[in-house]
Amino acid sequence: MGLRFKTICRVMLGVALISAVICGRAAAEDLREVSQAQFHGEVARLEQAVAACKAAANGCDTKDVSTDERVMAEGNEPGFVMRWEWLQTAIGDAGKAKADERVKSMGFAEEHLEELAAEIAANAVGDDGFAKAREQASRVLASAEFDRAAGPTWWERQMARLGVWLGAIFGGIGALGEYAPWLGTLLEVLFYLGAAVGILFFVRRAFVRQRLAISLSAGAAKAGAWDKEADDWAALADGCAAQQQWREAVHCLYWAAIVRLEARRAWRHNPTRTPREYVRLLKPGSPQQGALRSLTQILERVWYGLRDASDEDYQQARSLFDGLGETQQASSVGNA
Repeated sequence: MGLRFKTICRVMLGVALISAVICGRAAAEDLREVSQAQFHGEVARLEQAVAACKAAANGCDTKDVSTDERVMAEGNEPGFVMRWEWLQTAIGDAGKAKADERVKSMGFAEEHLEELAAEIAANAVGDDGFAKAREQASRVLASAEFDRAAGPTWWERQMARLGVWLGAIFGGIGALGEYAPWLGTLLEVLFYLGAAVGILFFVRRAFVRQRLAISLSAGAAKAGAWDKEADDWAALADGCAAQQQWREAVHCLYWAAIVRLEARRAWRHNPTRTPREYVRLLKPGSPQQGALRSLTQILERVWYGLRDASDEDYQQARSLFDGLGETQQASSVGNA
């Protein structure tokens, strides 16, 4: 059951990852293309939208935020993809937040947009400025302190490739969430359901191990440490019966039966169990369970119920105790 569930989860995860990559690529192909100048103006307009939201809650309108776009490469300025989901989320949450929280959130957004504007200004340096900056960087790198600088090792390059690959996969999963918002809830339900099934499976195995079938052979019935203790309890019961102490005699016979069954590995030794728990640990419908159940009922009536016992109660308990050995021998013959 556990192996089948793990296989199903792996298959579903693989399908989700493949779908994420496919959907991510499809989403990337649908991005709106803008020029470098349009992007510069877009950043300036968004700074005004953030300032308006910071000033008043009614100024927080997510429609003011642009959709994701691809900025085309021009000259020395490289192209890139700009996603505005973070700003849409920040403005949407700010419209519902308190005044101080809104101001704090929009302050962070302003800082991020200012960093974008500064980066745009740095990339806007002309060819002459770029050449001078490149020359200055070359002089610094040519100094003695960089003589021993080593490039990345083969292992570091492979780890970097792995990081890029994982980033592409999980980025696709994020895009997949937009097209299938129910997928996260489905996976969460499946994982919780799997955990519950696993717990039930281990609990069931624990009960099965406890409820062992009693298999007695002629060699197992011979004297041993547990058998000797059972015989001692039975002898003590006979002594109490000779003195007409019927309640103590029934009590001793009950423990003689428990020790005898424990010697046959009917359950693991645990002195904290109740009499009815011992009955439930035996195989349902077996002769041993029927005999121990009847003996337990006599014990509960005369010992825990403080009822007066008689020779008849003792003889009935003795018959049930002796019957345990007979049913065990019959089971051994049947198994043979």
